[in-house]
Amino acid sequence: MTRWLILFVCTGVLFANDLRSQFDRTKAQARAAVEAEDWAAAEVRYEKLLKLSAAVHPSLLEMYAEVVSPLAELYKKTGTVEQLEKLYQDRMEGSVAGLERGLAQADLGFFYQASDFASADQLHGEQLVAEAVKSFEQCAASKTEGEQCRRRLGDTAGLQGAVFFQRLDYQRAEPLFRRVIGLPESTVQDEVMLVSLHALRGILAERNDFDEAKQLALRAAAFEASHPQALNRLKQESTRSRSH
Repeated sequence: MTRWLILFVCTGVLFANDLRSQFDRTKAQARAAVEAEDWAAAEVRYEKLLKLSAAVHPSLLEMYAEVVSPLAELYKKTGTVEQLEKLYQDRMEGSVAGLERGLAQADLGFFYQASDFASADQLHGEQLVAEAVKSFEQCAASKTEGEQCRRRLGDTAGLQGAVFFQRLDYQRAEPLFRRVIGLPESTVQDEVMLVSLHALRGILAERNDFDEAKQLALRAAAFEASHPQALNRLKQESTRSRSH
């Protein structure tokens, strides 16, 4: 009996290792297809990774960084809006409370706000992002997910602030930007911090609050000096956006 039990356990370990190897090979193939701009082949492999993940159980950060986010970018490149929406909806439905739920809420929320959907869908997107912020707040004290939740909290607030700012909805944008600039700079993406500083400065200047606007301008200049690549990345992203 003991011998059969050992054999069963060993077989299970070997099977799991084989699946993990297959998962890693498929990730490499997907990246290679993207580099070759073979979108069809890349899509097939990323969708295979989604299926394999149910058995492999990669970490949440690996799953998002190496599967979900690249596949989402692929769908955006190919204009496959229905597949992108389904990807985000599936992540929502399968998520658990905490960092995973917050990420799924933010992805789907920003998707609805950025797409040409009805105003009701855009409002739903705003609500989802607000819920994402709450999810990140709730898991910020977690010993296992706390650091990532705090980082996502600042980034999500800044991105939503930028959405409102572009719509000239300064009343809703301002508290979000203030929240971002009040966080430790190390917990916010450099680009998000820089945009928040400049956008809030612009809002204050618009209503003639020049003293605080000047203080933010000085802080933004100091931040640019200490994070020169952040400004370069923003300029590159702006150039790409205008060219598409």
